[in-house]
Amino acid sequence: MDQPEVVKKLSIMVWLLAANMIAVVVLGAGLVFGLLPKIERAVQSVERVESRFGNFADKVQPVVTAGAGKAIETIKKVDSDKLSETATEKTDQVIEAAAERAKRLFNRDKEPETVEAE
Repeated sequence: MDQPEVVKKLSIMVWLLAANMIAVVVLGAGLVFGLLPKIERAVQSVERVESRFGNFADKVQPVVTAGAGKAIETIKKVDSDKLSETATEKTDQVIEAAAERAKRLFNRDKEPETVEAE
């Protein structure tokens, strides 16, 4: 191959690469400008949904807060009731054990008197 033929082929390749680059840029720009309205609509839809959710949350928050407060009160009451029952049971057991021990001590103290009396 001689020099002018190589230069011709290289210049054709450069022009093809440049044309390819221009086509890609044009297609990219078309894609971006074609998608911009769709992206804008999607953003507006998301904003509307967020607004509705915010309004819903504002309306529901007092109810949820009150419900949570009632739930906490109920749990505390259940806990205090269980604690009260447990304390009552344990106190009853202690009182019964003390009463039995007192009876044993009283009976033990009484037994020598009955032995002496005989």
